Amino acid sequence: MIISCLMALSAFQCGRGTVPENLIGVWETKSPAYADRFFEIKAKQIIFGTGGEKFDAYPITKIRIEKDRQEQKTLYLICYKNMDGKVYKFFFYYDPANQGTIRFKNQKEMVWTNKTLSSASN
Repeated sequence: MIISCLMALSAFQCGRGTVPENLIGVWETKSPAYADRFFEIKAKQIIFGTGGEKFDAYPITKIRIEKDRQEQKTLYLICYKNMDGKVYKFFFYYDPANQGTIRFKNQKEMVWTNKTLSSASN
């Protein structure tokens, strides 16, 4: 019984390209250094705004969700690949409070909010 529960939990934690609904949307930050940047998470694609009207889009190949015991938060990993097949990893923490925020694992001081949800509530 315990083994089957653990197997079910691990299958849930490591889905291939299954993005949780609360992550879907366009994410922006108020940081001046990233004023014209964004990233968008879709069900099977991640898009990075690279300035102005330019952007790069990539297929999501895997998503992993795990509890970070040190940070006491949930850590997300989205794997995506470029046209040459090179795999990239995007690590971040998601906080569901106040319509949700994202903080990159390597830039925790910068807060990203879901523009899609913010626009809908205005």
